[in-house]
Amino acid sequence: MKKYVYLMAAAAIFMAGCNKPFKKAAGGLQYKIISDGKGKKMVQGNFFEMQVVQQYKGANKDTILFDSRNFANQIVPLDSVSIPPVYYKIFADARKGDSIIIKQSTDSIMKQNPGATPEFIKKGAFIFAHYKIVNIYETRQAADSANKVLMAMAQQKDSIKKIDQLKKDDKTISDYLSKNKITATKAPKGTYVEIINPGEGDVADTGKVLKVLYTGRLMDGGTIFDSNTDPQFNHLQAFPVYMGAEGGVITGWTDGLSLLKKGAKAKLYIPSALAYGAQGRGKEIKPNANLMFDVEIADMVTTAQARAEAEAERKQMEAQQKKAMDSMQQARKEPASKK
Repeated sequence: MKKYVYLMAAAAIFMAGCNKPFKKAAGGLQYKIISDGKGKKMVQGNFFEMQVVQQYKGANKDTILFDSRNFANQIVPLDSVSIPPVYYKIFADARKGDSIIIKQSTDSIMKQNPGATPEFIKKGAFIFAHYKIVNIYETRQAADSANKVLMAMAQQKDSIKKIDQLKKDDKTISDYLSKNKITATKAPKGTYVEIINPGEGDVADTGKVLKVLYTGRLMDGGTIFDSNTDPQFNHLQAFPVYMGAEGGVITGWTDGLSLLKKGAKAKLYIPSALAYGAQGRGKEIKPNANLMFDVEIADMVTTAQARAEAEAERKQMEAQQKKAMDSMQQARKEPASKK
């Protein structure tokens, strides 16, 4: 019964706060603080942990832009250097447990950032940012300790999401291959590889560097988003893939390429969870987009060979640049000597 009374009291405070009018702040911002006045007050130099939910509300669109509960809460220092002045003034009045709602018209956003606002933002709409002050830390050490816990939790959430997404991606790709009667081998991490020309020699291992010719397409629709064999993308050199390095390319590439030999031609069907995931990439690759790559292994060398070649190319480029600079300096001197 007591718990029920507490919940009712909390709900009453929240509803009362929602009905409060917004106050005006600089830069076209409006805000309100929903508080019971009992939480610990923040002071200059404190660190505060907050949940953040950003929401776009327009005539024909109402969508969540960001929700920290899907990733991790953020810990921010309360000082006028780290926080823009208008936000600092708002948060300086907040307490632990408070909720802050900041509202900004898209008209003011577009006016302040002409030509730099995302395409989905239209005039006459609003961006709402909902902040919840979860905790307050008095020292950087305490904030850093809390942040480590938050990051560990975020990694766990991310791993679970990737596993779930990989299952969805796998079914989508499997159905696509079955529908189109394509025979493909599944690589260790989940990339499907359709081998067109097997090549010769040994398959790639972590000690090798592959020089790859490629064209990347979206599985949904087949739109080409990148290529080093198509002149319109302005980079026609074979792309070096260090098979033993992490983070150099998307996981789906090293996963699929691990089944190939020198001279091989293949098509990689890469799950979004092994590509650009929930973030996507640029305008072309949307969140959770599965990708296809036509690839050819133009050459396969050892890591030592690749590094020696890269060093030789660097020295050659430096020599060319020096030669060009010397020519420019000589050209400047010649008119003076003829006077």
